[in-house]
Amino acid sequence: MIFCHLRIHALIKTHTGSHGYMKLQDKTLLITGGTSGIGYALVKKLAATNKAIIVIARNPVHLEKLKSQFPNVHTYKCSLACKMDVEKTLSEIINAHPDISVVINNAGIQETPTFLDKDFNFDSIENEITVNLTAPIWISALMLGPLLNLKTPAAIVNVTSGLGLYPKKNSAVYCATKAGLRNFTKSFRYQLEDTNIKVFEAIMPLVDTPMTQGRGKGKISPEHAAGSIIDGIENDDEEIYVGKAKLIPLVSRLSPTLMAKIMKAG
Repeated sequence: MIFCHLRIHALIKTHTGSHGYMKLQDKTLLITGGTSGIGYALVKKLAATNKAIIVIARNPVHLEKLKSQFPNVHTYKCSLACKMDVEKTLSEIINAHPDISVVINNAGIQETPTFLDKDFNFDSIENEITVNLTAPIWISALMLGPLLNLKTPAAIVNVTSGLGLYPKKNSAVYCATKAGLRNFTKSFRYQLEDTNIKVFEAIMPLVDTPMTQGRGKGKISPEHAAGSIIDGIENDDEEIYVGKAKLIPLVSRLSPTLMAKIMKAG
């Protein structure tokens, strides 16, 4: 049984690795949400060995600070909740950096209340869906042409969450956006399987970032998460399970009900 599993895995790797493994060196990368958390950890790890890092974020002060830290980091202020802003910013980035070969859709927001809570904000629904789900799809579509034009290996990496597989009680909209992004990533991968572009999904556990401040236990560091994402890309793992998220496929096979109960508590 184990031999059969390994054999199947090897066949899958042979097929999906037809473009060759990608090493993240001497490249130009685009990262959303690169001023804090996982995004900032990615910038720190990748800036020293790559040609340029393009960072999209909202806070101009944080962007300026990041730019001063790394000479090869280029920053762009953009609201991912605004379609016009995303289109304008991506147009500027593509014109200035036509050699971008790796896109990491990392930015995300999470509203924690349940719909029954007094502080639930109706207006947050659209904003959370747009930033977490629609914006990565916009960016993937806008970057598709430039990446195809490279004729060399390229990658799009969408950062999702274990909550996209099994939701928790609160943050229902966040859980829905990560499930949506997971399914978009799979379908987009199917569409691009005969091109030079690999599509990766990085499935996160609870990570110690500003978004998760004050809640949850057993968090991993952003540096751990960033390192796992980089290793996954370089190992050609289309689905990169990070930290405790690696347990999800195993526990799911043993007892989906148990896995759902664990994740429900958040």
